[in-house]
Amino acid sequence: MPRHPDTVVAPNTAFSDARGRLGSPHRPGQRMSRSELADAVNAALDRLYPGRDVTAHYVYRTWIGKIERGEHRWPSEERRAALRDVLRAVSDDDLGLFSPRRSATPISSEPATRIENLPATMPHLGGIEEELASGGPETVGAWLRELDQLTLLTPATVASGVSTRIRVYLDVLDRLQVDGARRHLAGVDAHWSEFMSWISDNTGEPDGGLWLARAHRRAAEIDAQVLGAYTLMRHSQRALADGDIRTAIRMSRRSLTHGPVPPRTHVLCLIRLAESLAASGDDDAHNVIALARRQLRRAGVDATDQIARHCDLRYVTAADARCRHLLGDTTSAASILEEVLADQTAAAVLDTGLWHVYLGECYLTADPEGAAHHGTRALRMALAVGSYRIIRAAQPLAVGLRPHRDLDIVNAFLASYRGALTGR
Repeated sequence: MPRHPDTVVAPNTAFSDARGRLGSPHRPGQRMSRSELADAVNAALDRLYPGRDVTAHYVYRTWIGKIERGEHRWPSEERRAALRDVLRAVSDDDLGLFSPRRSATPISSEPATRIENLPATMPHLGGIEEELASGGPETVGAWLRELDQLTLLTPATVASGVSTRIRVYLDVLDRLQVDGARRHLAGVDAHWSEFMSWISDNTGEPDGGLWLARAHRRAAEIDAQVLGAYTLMRHSQRALADGDIRTAIRMSRRSLTHGPVPPRTHVLCLIRLAESLAASGDDDAHNVIALARRQLRRAGVDATDQIARHCDLRYVTAADARCRHLLGDTTSAASILEEVLADQTAAAVLDTGLWHVYLGECYLTADPEGAAHHGTRALRMALAVGSYRIIRAAQPLAVGLRPHRDLDIVNAFLASYRGALTGR
């Protein structure tokens, strides 16, 4: 929920001081970090509420940061209980926690700053956790853990509440590597830059390509084969979305020259090649998809393959359907996508929304009302998670349905599509 224009934000020094009094359980002689406090709070939640599912109350390091910056003052009752337990506080007041409905007076004695006057970026390293700011080799794991926490958030949360902070982190990483310093951070930078590219593409920002180019450049600096292949695969994906099929084919073929690459990442590279070939009308796309299926059977739990963990059998099957549709076989494509969407196993909302768009395209000729139905479902998902990629992908469907605007459901979909575009 947006803050009221008169909202004031002051650092919660009582809370940060309480954390400072606790030692790190993993780094002797140092204070407890935000990520360590988050782990301790989550463990306390499980201990304080046995037999109850409290995962909805779990916290992460960036949430702890919001508490310390004074951006959040009144957590849930369960979280407050866990915080009091871990930080050894008698009351909420001891931790600078209060309900805005009960008091409009900031507890902190430091000067309050209006939220609109806070800088969008931070010019010094103090804007991030001390565990990360030094940039030493020992911080690599912390940087990657922080990124992993952010990727667990929903796209809507990331887009609305975290993207500015990610840009701050990337600015810090850039300055830590000035003049070739701290080469151990190049891989970290590549991961963060690729994630920022994904966010930009998903929210419709124009700098997704620039962030992806930075990710590929950083990966090349340290000859990171997996990251290099992954970023080229993403370049192919972006080119295909832009309608630049020649570049999509070229980038996907380049991604397949990297190695050794773990199975799921390799499968993603094969999928991009298959989709690009299908878009060009090349039936060899079927052979590439068949190879991708065989490669997926080799995939296991591999830490180096975590970046491609979303690539499972359903993802490959949906890609097969997309290729069939692009090659003109709409009947089998529709049948496959119907089965994919009937699967009740949880899937990313972004992928599910795109699959509804593609199924709608399959229905365009024979069943325009069915096409509009799936288009409408896709738009609802897009608006729910703030995904411009789904909205953008729906353009061919909207164009194909315009001759049928006399149908109520089609007219409603077209109105929703216009609203989704103009509302961005």
